[in-house]
Amino acid sequence: MSRSPQQYYNDVIGRGFDEDGQYGCQCVDGFKHFCRTQLGLNLGSVCYGGNPTGYAYRIWYNFDDLGLGNYFDKVPANQMVDGDWAIWNFGAKPSCPYSHVAMFRKDNGNGTGIFLGQNQSGHPEYTQVNIYYNGLLGGLRPKIYHQQPAPTPQTKYINVPPTIEARNIYKVDSKQQFATIKPKKFGGLSYKVYSFVDNGYYAEIETRDFGRCLIRVTDMTPITDSPQYEHGNY
Repeated sequence: MSRSPQQYYNDVIGRGFDEDGQYGCQCVDGFKHFCRTQLGLNLGSVCYGGNPTGYAYRIWYNFDDLGLGNYFDKVPANQMVDGDWAIWNFGAKPSCPYSHVAMFRKDNGNGTGIFLGQNQSGHPEYTQVNIYYNGLLGGLRPKIYHQQPAPTPQTKYINVPPTIEARNIYKVDSKQQFATIKPKKFGGLSYKVYSFVDNGYYAEIETRDFGRCLIRVTDMTPITDSPQYEHGNY
C-alpha cells in the first residue's frame, strides 16, 4: 500500500492497468486499481445506471450503492486536497466531455488543476496533467490518507537473567539456531524487542556481535517495559 498520494504517483506513473479486461486502460480502471491496491476493495461494475450509462460520472451517483462510504468521504470540488479522486459529469467541456475520474494533486490557480489519472491527454497509461475544473461533481477523499495515526506501542524489552549460562539465538528468516549469547558472563542481558514472531513464541532483537536475530520468549526471559540489566542492546 502507498503511504501517500506522492508514493502512489511514484508507483503508477507511466504504467497502465486494465482492471476489468475491457476497452484497455480506462480512467475508471485507474480508480479501480487504487481501490484494489490501496484499500483492498475489488470493484466490479461501477458505472451502471443513468443515461448515458457506462461512464465515470456514475461512480459519484452510485457512491452509496457501491459501499464507497466505508472508504471515502464526499467533498465539494472547491475543497479538494492532494489524493482526492475528482469526478467530472458527463458533458464536462472542454476537458472531459465523456466524464472522467482522476486523482487531484494541486490547484494551478487559473481554473485548472493537476490530476493523476489514466486515459487523459491521449495517453491510456497513468499521466499527470492539467485539467479544467468545468463540470466537476466533487471529490472522493480516501480515508486512509486522513485517519489519525495509531498510537506508537510502548517499547518492550526482553531480559535474560545472569543465572543462565548461555541462550540460543535464531536466524530471523529461517528460525535456525546459529549462535548463543552469554548472559551469565555479563550479569544478565536486556534487549529491545523489535517485533514478536509466531504469536509471541520468539522476540526479534539485535545483538552487538550477531545483528538481528530471534530469541525464545520463556518464563525465564521476562518481557518488561524497561531494561533490567546494564548490558545488552537497548
